[in-house]
Amino acid sequence: MNKLLSLFLIAFSTTLLAQDQLAKNVLDRLSTTTQSYKNMRVSFDFIFENKNQKINEKQKGVLVLQDEMFRLEMDEQIIINDGENQWIYLTDMNEVQIMEHDPEEQLMSPKKLFTIYEEDGYKYSYVGAKSENGKRLQIIDLFPKESGAFMKVILEVDAAKNQLQRITILDKNGGKYTYLVTSFKSNTFVESFTFNIINYPGIEVIDLR
Repeated sequence: MNKLLSLFLIAFSTTLLAQDQLAKNVLDRLSTTTQSYKNMRVSFDFIFENKNQKINEKQKGVLVLQDEMFRLEMDEQIIINDGENQWIYLTDMNEVQIMEHDPEEQLMSPKKLFTIYEEDGYKYSYVGAKSENGKRLQIIDLFPKESGAFMKVILEVDAAKNQLQRITILDKNGGKYTYLVTSFKSNTFVESFTFNIINYPGIEVIDLR
């Protein structure tokens, strides 16, 4: 019995190591491809669900990334970061908040969200592959090494293009945040990463710098 148990544990450990190596290979290819781009423009659907609270909300968004800068446009807000300053514009209030960029406080910034696989604070595991709309998607689970707000992050990677197709984040309160990529462009023209107040008549400016 002990020998059978030992053989089972060895086989199980070997399987886990193989899954970890598969996950690392997928993430390495994803990182190499992403870092080869001068910039990225990602259109996506954002879905927030919490069955316990009977919440199911959906928005569309566009995220532009270049170096340490980003521009995120969604239905209710625009966030622009030029690497030194960050503007958060609330469309319904016609209000913009300006603050200094602090990378230590931006745990889940738009930039980090789409490059989360490069963070050091996660363990990873290869789940498997599936076919969706003619694409082969490889699925990777990321688990935070330290306890925090999120329990798990699920990445679905287009195996042919080495690009993210879907990101799902599960929090400890039953919340599920899904980002589904609907359009992806790289090395394209992007507008300046600044917020021009003159384009918003009557805007209220709150400068927190």
